[in-house]
Amino acid sequence: QEQLGHEIPPDVALARGDLIFWKGHVALIVDDAQLIHANGHSMSVAYEDTATCIARVTLQGGGPVTHRRRL
Repeated sequence: QEQLGHEIPPDVALARGDLIFWKGHVALIVDDAQLIHANGHSMSVAYEDTATCIARVTLQGGGPVTHRRRL
């Protein structure tokens, strides 16, 4: 899955439909502020603020985002 589409450089803003990956996890970008993902934090599929989610996953040991992909 991490090879789908093409890599998005860090200086390019994420857009609707982009995928972001962590070790063992993936989220779909919904718009310029939100993503949707299944997560253990809320034990559900949830919409979440993108920056908040990335920071929380990183701090809780999930590591940094490993790939940013655009289909």
